[in-house]
Amino acid sequence: MGLPSYEVAERLSSDGMSVDKTRLSKFLNGREVPRHALAARFHQVLAEEEGTQVEPREVSLTRRLMYEAARASGAALKVREHKLADAAEAIEQERQRTAEQLTALNGELEAERQLRRQAEEELKDLSSRTEEQIAVLQAQRDAAQRRIDELQDQVAQAEALLRLQSSEAAMMSRAAAETAAELARWEQAPPQAAVLNVIAERFVEQVAQWRDQDEDQTAEAAIEHLSQTEPLTTARAIWYQFNTSRRMFDQQRMMTAIARFADPLELYRSAGMVSSGKIHSSDWTGNLLFALADHAPPATVRRFHKAARERHNTQLVAALNRQLVERQSRAARKALIKDSPALDEDLKAWRRETAKERASGIAFALLKPFVLPIFYFFNRRERRKREKQEAAAQAGEQT
Repeated sequence: MGLPSYEVAERLSSDGMSVDKTRLSKFLNGREVPRHALAARFHQVLAEEEGTQVEPREVSLTRRLMYEAARASGAALKVREHKLADAAEAIEQERQRTAEQLTALNGELEAERQLRRQAEEELKDLSSRTEEQIAVLQAQRDAAQRRIDELQDQVAQAEALLRLQSSEAAMMSRAAAETAAELARWEQAPPQAAVLNVIAERFVEQVAQWRDQDEDQTAEAAIEHLSQTEPLTTARAIWYQFNTSRRMFDQQRMMTAIARFADPLELYRSAGMVSSGKIHSSDWTGNLLFALADHAPPATVRRFHKAARERHNTQLVAALNRQLVERQSRAARKALIKDSPALDEDLKAWRRETAKERASGIAFALLKPFVLPIFYFFNRRERRKREKQEAAAQAGEQT
C-alpha cells in the first residue's frame, strides 16, 4: 500500500473500533482475526490510496476468509459476529426485493383498476353499442376485476412479508449490537465504544431521514445541538459514522459544528498524527485543522495553538500554521493574532521558512538550464576516462 503502519491504523480506526500499530501487526501476522467491519474499511482505505473503486466481491472474499480464520482459531464471538452480519445482509437484500416487488404489484393493480374504470364508463352508454360490443366490455370488466382481486391478495401478502422482514432486520440489529458489546468487553476495550457505535448509527439514520424529507433546518439544528451538549467522543463517533455511510456533506457539517462549539483543549487531546500527504475524508486530525481555520472562533484557535505549543507538538503547530495562512484572509489572521503574540510569532516564522523554500525552488528552476549541461559534461568526461582506463587494462592483460 505504501503507507506507514501508524497511518493505516489510524484510517482503519472507526465505527467504535480502535486499531493501533501493534494490533495492525497482529492482523497482518495472523495472530488476531480482524472484526467483520474492518474488511470493508480496509478495502476502502486501499481504494482511496490507489484511486480506484471498492469491489464488493473482493470485500465478500475477504470476509469469508476472515470467517474461516475465526472458526479455525476458536474465536466464537467473532464467528457469531460474521454470521449475524451475513444474515443481516441477506435479510436486507430480501427486504429490498420484496419492496421492489410490492412497488411493481401496486403499479399493476392501479393499471387494472384503470382498465376496469374504462370498461365501466363505456358500459354506461349502452344505447349506441351492439350486444356483441357490450359482451366484450363486460368480459373486459370482469377480467380486470378478477385480476384486481388476485393482485390485492398478493399486495397484502407482500406487505405482511415486508413487515416481517423489517422486524427480522431490527432483531438482527439488536443482536449485532449485543455481540459488539460482548466483543468490546472481551477485547478489554471500553464497552462504551459499542454503545457509541449504536448511538452514532441511529443519529446518522435520523439525519438522513430528515434530509430525504427536505427538513434540512431540523438536521442542521440537531447537529449543532449535539455538538454543544454531548461529549466530543460522541460527536467524533458520529463524524466517523457519517464517513462510513458516505454522507460527506453531513460529515463536513458535523466537523464545522465541532470546531465552532467544542472545547479547544478537548480538540487538542483528540488530535492524532498529522498526515504529510493528501487529507482523506477519514483523517480526523487533517479535517479538524481545516475546520479550525475555516470556522472556529478566534479564541478556540488561539487556545488550541497554545496547547500544542506548550506541549512542544511542533508538527501539529506547523500544520495549523499552514492551514491558517493558506485558508484565512489577511484580515481574519490579523484579528486572530491580536491577543496572541506567540501565534503571531509562529505564523511569521512559518511564512519566512516557506518563503525560503519557495526562493530555493525558484533559484533551482532558473539555474537548472545552466547547471545540468555542466553536470552532464563532467559526467561524460569521467565516463570516457574510465572507458580508456578499462581499455588500457584489457590491452595490458592480452599482451
